[in-house]
Amino acid sequence: MYEQVYSATQIKGDLTFLKYTIKKNQVQLIANTGLQKLIDDCELYLSLQQVTQEQIKPITVLFTLVNSLRKLWLSDIDFTIQLRAMNTGWYEYGNADPNLQHFFKDFEFEIFSASQLIKNQIQIDLPQHTAGEDLQFGDIDIQCKHPNTLNQVENNIRDFTTRLNQSNRYGVFGLAVDDCLNYAERLIFTDNNDFETYLQNKLTASEPILERIFRDNLARATRILGLYTTSTYFVLIDGNGLKLVRTTNSVFCFRPDRREISDTFYKQAYKVISTFNPQPTWLTIENQTLQSIS
Repeated sequence: MYEQVYSATQIKGDLTFLKYTIKKNQVQLIANTGLQKLIDDCELYLSLQQVTQEQIKPITVLFTLVNSLRKLWLSDIDFTIQLRAMNTGWYEYGNADPNLQHFFKDFEFEIFSASQLIKNQIQIDLPQHTAGEDLQFGDIDIQCKHPNTLNQVENNIRDFTTRLNQSNRYGVFGLAVDDCLNYAERLIFTDNNDFETYLQNKLTASEPILERIFRDNLARATRILGLYTTSTYFVLIDGNGLKLVRTTNSVFCFRPDRREISDTFYKQAYKVISTFNPQPTWLTIENQTLQSIS
């Protein structure tokens, strides 16, 4: 878990950078949606003496988005298409725009994933289009999703597997679990002990859920060689201000019965997932059946 206090001064600075980036990439903001709604809600937060849980949520999105954009900007990575795609849709819960084309939080998670991989000196390709997979590293395609429900997770894995089969490629699946596992169900706490108890209960409850997803979905997803999960949100602890909570995990899918998977594919996938967890859980899968978890 990683914690960082987020002050009003830092929030103002991040809003300034976001507005600079929007102008530089010629994004025409639309009232009450996408990036404009995010900016409005963050500015409202700064004006309040007391805040509710709902009013804390846009601050998390601002923090992760701006830090990711900064890293890509300093690394000369073009993210224009991804930024424009976030101009519609709600930042909250990844709701789509009216035409069901753009999912704000999927693109935000895509940018976050790209920034973390680059930070780890993995030179990914961030395609400047919204068709196909989100990121590429060597022979590995990376799909980034921020679903609302566990059913969506299963559908996303199946869809990704279908596309990998069609393109004859292998991939890693990235999953932001904040919403589908409801980590941010509670964001305001009386003290650190209150928060630690809540977090531990959430982590304990999520373990069998994630294991079931691995067992029922990854085992049959023969072209997925790894999966990483992240959860990011701010909590407000009385007397301590805002603190960022970030948990990450990853699993590696070793499929020894599939001789067509080269060592290069395995090693590239492992390098991606170990960015989010330096000691990934190792799944041994044979005949599309999970044999062991270690």
